[in-house]
Amino acid sequence: MTVVNIVTVQGGKLVSRATLSDDGTVTYVGDAARSAVRRWLHAHPGRGEADAVRALAAAGWSNGYLMVKRD
Repeated sequence: MTVVNIVTVQGGKLVSRATLSDDGTVTYVGDAARSAVRRWLHAHPGRGEADAVRALAAAGWSNGYLMVKRD
């Protein structure tokens, strides 16, 4: 399982989450994670939702207000 937690840049408050299960299913809590995945997919045509979640977990993401929490 891969989890991408989206937190606020200031304070680190959890606002959204994307979870990639072992069977390839992606589930979302909140809209920010879904938006980050959509942006990644737009920039990487032909790739899948699971690829996006794995890439965001590995490389991170930020829009200046929200970011991927890296462990």
